[in-house]
Amino acid sequence: MILHLFKMIMNRKKENFFLLFQLFISFIALFLFIGLNLKKFSNYFKPLGYSYDDAWLVQLDFQKMPEESKLEYSTLIKQKLQSIKEIELVSTTQVVPFLQWGREEKITYNKQVSKALAFEVDDHYQDVLGIKMVEGRWFTQKDYVLNAIPVVITKDLADRDFKNADPVGKTILIADKPALVIGISETLRENTSADLNPGFFIPLRSAANTYLLKSKNTDNLLLLEDKIRKAITSVGASEIQIKQNISITLIKKFAHKMDYIQLSIALVVFAFLLINVFLGISGVFSYKLSKRKAEVGLRVIMGASPFDILKQLLGESIVLTTLGILPGVLIAAQLLIMQYLDLNAYYGTLSIVLSALFLYLLMLSCAFYPSLKAARLNPADALHEE
Repeated sequence: MILHLFKMIMNRKKENFFLLFQLFISFIALFLFIGLNLKKFSNYFKPLGYSYDDAWLVQLDFQKMPEESKLEYSTLIKQKLQSIKEIELVSTTQVVPFLQWGREEKITYNKQVSKALAFEVDDHYQDVLGIKMVEGRWFTQKDYVLNAIPVVITKDLADRDFKNADPVGKTILIADKPALVIGISETLRENTSADLNPGFFIPLRSAANTYLLKSKNTDNLLLLEDKIRKAITSVGASEIQIKQNISITLIKKFAHKMDYIQLSIALVVFAFLLINVFLGISGVFSYKLSKRKAEVGLRVIMGASPFDILKQLLGESIVLTTLGILPGVLIAAQLLIMQYLDLNAYYGTLSIVLSALFLYLLMLSCAFYPSLKAARLNPADALHEE
């Protein structure tokens, strides 16, 4: 039966070329859309590796202030913030969840060179965000005098570069400078929609303009915002401007809103394309069946039931879909094998299966009504019309 349908379609390959090409393009578009968004959506269910509920961000702009003055005022502002009774801890950092993440650096271990994200933070950063240690410890002020840079690496970096070896106590090169691994932290992600990126924490040496605060009063926005603003203005430096004075929870909501906007735009475009494909395939299929009335009428006269007619026409739609998406499946598999897309084997295979399944269902839904109408055709009318 399938072989017979395949021969019938191949005999009409010129007539079916446009439909096959439309199915091919639709499959490629679906594969890319589902694959990239499926991976992003799955990240929402993975742990971040830190807690942001009690975290508050203060970001300053020192404008054209000299470097020595920046360091002096940065230390003074930190002391002022620590004096606020509603604030438990203050951390100076260049890394803020949902807003600004680490910078890429070259690391070398056993002459093997790789890249990872560098997170410049101070000794209180772990406590502010509740980052759990897998092994070893976080760096302290005493470690700053070491000849090598004290570094805490994330678990995914340890698994990637050290395999089964214990990284703690090992010396690595960060941008060709020696660094001593003193601990391993849990794996971290910048955002709920972001991928995992191996990274490492090193002490912040420059003047800080970003502070992460830990407080149980982050839900009382007006109280905390007012006290922080007064503490900063009390240092008496008019050059210092407050860029951000907000809870991390609100920053997360804004970051999610941007994700939702991007997804909504993608869904609107996808829906528009889907409607066009649906109308196009339905129109082509209806037109082709209208040209085959004599064939359908002859089959009915020779004893074929309406169910047999319906089964044949729906079978043709399945074979057509298979022929249309087969080149797309081969191209998608090649893209995954050559790693041209940021998709692993699991999400790539799943997106191929879902794209193919979706097109099969779409093709069947487009073909069902015209096929049902053809199956109920009166043979006398069909032959008379011809």
